[in-house]
Amino acid sequence: MDKISDLPKIILHDILSRLPYEDAARTSVLSKAWHETWSSFPILVFDGSQGGHMLWMDRKDPLTIQENRRKANSFLKSVDRRLVRFHHHGFAIKEFNLSMMFFHPRFMPHLVDLWMKIVGESSSIQVLKLELELADCYFGCEFDSHAVDNYYYLPPDILKAKSLTELVLSGKIRADKLIVNHRIRFPMLRILSLVYVYLGHEQALEDLISGCPMIEDLVLEHCVGLENVKVHDLPKLKSAKFSGFREIHVDVPSLEYLELGNGKLEFPCDISIDKCRNLKVFILEAVSSVFVSNQWLRELFDKFPFLETLELSGCVTSESLMISSSRLKVLSFQACLELKEAKIDAPNLESCRYYGNSSHMPAAISFVNCSNQVDFDFGFPLESRMDLKRLRAFFQNIAPINVMVSLYLGIMRASSIVFNEDVLQNVQVPLPRIKELRLSVAEKTEEFCVLLINDLFWSFRPAIISLNVRLCSRIFLKLLLEKLRCNNEEERCCSSSQMKCWWHDLKDVKVRSYPEKYENISDCEALLDSMPLNFSFPALRLNFQLEWDSLQ
Repeated sequence: MDKISDLPKIILHDILSRLPYEDAARTSVLSKAWHETWSSFPILVFDGSQGGHMLWMDRKDPLTIQENRRKANSFLKSVDRRLVRFHHHGFAIKEFNLSMMFFHPRFMPHLVDLWMKIVGESSSIQVLKLELELADCYFGCEFDSHAVDNYYYLPPDILKAKSLTELVLSGKIRADKLIVNHRIRFPMLRILSLVYVYLGHEQALEDLISGCPMIEDLVLEHCVGLENVKVHDLPKLKSAKFSGFREIHVDVPSLEYLELGNGKLEFPCDISIDKCRNLKVFILEAVSSVFVSNQWLRELFDKFPFLETLELSGCVTSESLMISSSRLKVLSFQACLELKEAKIDAPNLESCRYYGNSSHMPAAISFVNCSNQVDFDFGFPLESRMDLKRLRAFFQNIAPINVMVSLYLGIMRASSIVFNEDVLQNVQVPLPRIKELRLSVAEKTEEFCVLLINDLFWSFRPAIISLNVRLCSRIFLKLLLEKLRCNNEEERCCSSSQMKCWWHDLKDVKVRSYPEKYENISDCEALLDSMPLNFSFPALRLNFQLEWDSLQ
């Protein structure tokens, strides 16, 4: 007997809220009781993010346009029916999440206005998320998708939602007139995120923030019409992210997490964050006006004595950096192309991440006065040529040699391997210690894949090989499984070499997979053989745990 169905609705709703939204929706077919529970579930998510994208050749095709209109109308009707039913029955709405990639500025604003009115009048609304992108040619009638007059004007009805704790607005939405013409007051708002929203000017932002004194998490990215960001008088603010502005001034002593970026914008950014003395996490991304030097690092750690995480992405740096901090736990470099050498003196460091660029050799990394348990995660996307001998030398130069290293190699199609003929005679032992080797290999040439697999195992002795099956070609997967399974001595011929083949050092292979369970290589091969040639692989991650003979 199903006793769960007899529980009070509030408990059943709580159960559904802990499930992924798609799984929660599926419970409606279990029984009449569950159908009624789902029908009054106060979290409403409407995902229209799949529409709005068209091939250029289809923009004038009448059949494509007709189908787009049918899909859009079906989506709009489903949203409208459900919201009107909630309003009619007086059902509570705790969360409203609408994403629509085909918003039309002439035909749809009145519908969204109605939905915002229903949501705003719900006394229990806590979360409002609205993402709108203009349809452009989606319906066969072109208009300027960048003109702010075509943006959706946020209606004053949402100001009734005094119980809001989270407000997320993204895309072609205008909030400037609402802020100018009305007094903003969200006394319970904890999270505010505005991405590509039109604000118009700096005063609009200050008026908005002044009406939300309890904000703890603030995100402002590429807000149209806004060049300067000044944030102060937010005593609860803990986390902030700002991107795409000419000036960023933050005077919030309570701030602990700060992420700054310029995206793809070229203009310099004036940054003032000295008052954020309690900062623990600082992420800097592609801010061209900041030159990361040893002096800049010393001043950074002096200004923010509690800093534990530093992430630099696409930053201009000195060729040589010395990072010294007694509190630093996480350090990350990504696409810092000028960096040639980094010495890290951080006794409490737990994790270091370095993601390079295929056109630049990685910087020499050495750890001074660091724990032997540091996890070093190294990523290297390869779009053209790969020299595994030089890459192996990079790992052999990491000091100390007992640092636990993870390596990601992303190998595109039409890549090539630089293979040195003397690699067998000059392999240095012990080989670099690789905790986990994560691979994505799109190349479909058998000769390349064989060479790649042999080079990898001559260069490294990974404890784990991790594959996202969707990101690997069928031929690479097939050959890798064959190599790992191989136990034929004739195939392990070493007569032409002074050293044994790497196969002889491989003692055992164990398979782990997620979400499906495959326990041996034969199971994986059976899966591969069962897939049609033109069929995309399922979302499956394969881990091979390798046991090697120790090299002396």
